[in-house]
Amino acid sequence: MLRVKDISLTLGKTGILNKVSLEAGAGELCVIMGANGAGKSSLLKVIAGEYAHYRGSVNIAGNELRNMPVAEQARTRAVLSQQLSLNQPFPVIDVVSMGRFVYGSYLSVPDKEIITCALKTMQVYNLKDRAYPTLSGGQKQRVQMARVLAQLLEEPDLYAANYAGKKMLLLDEPVTGMDILHQQLALQLATTLAAQGVLVIAVLHDFQLAAAYARRLFLLKDGSLYATGSVEEVFTPQHIKHCFGVDVAVLQHPHCNYPLVVSAAAAGLFQSPAVMAINEL
Repeated sequence: MLRVKDISLTLGKTGILNKVSLEAGAGELCVIMGANGAGKSSLLKVIAGEYAHYRGSVNIAGNELRNMPVAEQARTRAVLSQQLSLNQPFPVIDVVSMGRFVYGSYLSVPDKEIITCALKTMQVYNLKDRAYPTLSGGQKQRVQMARVLAQLLEEPDLYAANYAGKKMLLLDEPVTGMDILHQQLALQLATTLAAQGVLVIAVLHDFQLAAAYARRLFLLKDGSLYATGSVEEVFTPQHIKHCFGVDVAVLQHPHCNYPLVVSAAAAGLFQSPAVMAINEL
């Protein structure tokens, strides 16, 4: 579904990405991680078509990204960006409806049914008449998730279509500002879409959410791909120390089928550099 080969990106005079190559298939839920400034959002923006001056190639469902018309890109790939600014007092339902504009029809009966499905799925149907700027940060994020869901769906039912090789969802820090309930809701939705064949690629900062939901991890460091593989392969103390500069313990819990990543200092293994610096004052 997605093949990224030797992607390099420079913004101004600063190198952001350096020959990043990766592949991901239909129905996978992949997570990109890395320290601040590692290039996560920039890589996602290249795949989303926001940076056209990259070097290398991006191939989506057999099509070279540079050769895909914008309308075709929008029908194939939905994007939830990290920073969204919308200050006009649009009702929530209008914001979600924007996801259907890429199909050329304006709110046909099927469109309205899909919009309603998206609103209910993200638990914002009760907010449909609220002005978007009056919402909390977490509510806004759920509305935007409903918008990209409305853009992806072909039927007003999450389980009614097979999207393998046809749809891709890019999520840049999708759970920012959400409480724990709605974090789970958003990532369970991503899991459901992946089960229907959608390729989902998300940027996350939370190790536990990534461990719980990712099928494959891409770990970036300084604009390069440092490690890729399963959660068990990527989440090692050595990899995390190298990429994040922090000592961790990777633990197993009898009630979890994924590893738990905790600060080694919090686990009582030793004092963190920050604590040692404070103690020296």
